[in-house]
Amino acid sequence: MTPLICEAVKLAPEPETALWFDVGMMEPVFDMHIPAAVVMNLPFKRTGIAGVDSKNRKFSLWLTSGENSVTVAGCTISPTKYFEPFAYILTSEGMRYYNHGKEVTQDEILPVLRMVYAVLLKLAGEAQAYRPTPQRTFINQKRMAKGKSALTFDWHTVEIAPPKSKNDPQGGTHASPRRHQVRGHWRTYKSGKRGWVKECWKGDASKGVVFKDYQIKEPQ
Repeated sequence: MTPLICEAVKLAPEPETALWFDVGMMEPVFDMHIPAAVVMNLPFKRTGIAGVDSKNRKFSLWLTSGENSVTVAGCTISPTKYFEPFAYILTSEGMRYYNHGKEVTQDEILPVLRMVYAVLLKLAGEAQAYRPTPQRTFINQKRMAKGKSALTFDWHTVEIAPPKSKNDPQGGTHASPRRHQVRGHWRTYKSGKRGWVKECWKGDASKGVVFKDYQIKEPQ
């Protein structure tokens, strides 16, 4: 778990329901066209982000995917300034954007939308991520009984390797692994077409359960 994520989870509602990624320093994005294929597909249904923007401000984003929709909330860290939450929905007529239940234009939410776009592009390559589990302390249990977020967490980390090519040795066995969660990811089919594979659970629950956060393994 990184120091930046440690700061970010203190500001997020129910941080334990998300998997968290530290994207580090971000480069500015000036694209006017934001591809729906990128911003509609989150690694997990609830994805937490911590990073530093191009103006050297630490930030946190909380992204939640729904049926053809994504809800975005977040804030800057030190000083804390919350973004105006908004949602975007993919329709047959294209992307539509909403704030406080009213439809708005893309221009009205473009700065944060660009940030979401840049973050999701970066997560497709290099990143770190973590799942917080509230520690069973007296203070945490007392706060959670009042509907407040926990103050301290335990963390789990699993390494993700880049996709193997057809010529790389695949390794592994025929034995079913322990039940584990797989992040959403792009898959390239034999036809050359790319498709988005949603997050899912795999493996045998009778052999135990692995809770994941993520650290990217660089190619050799």
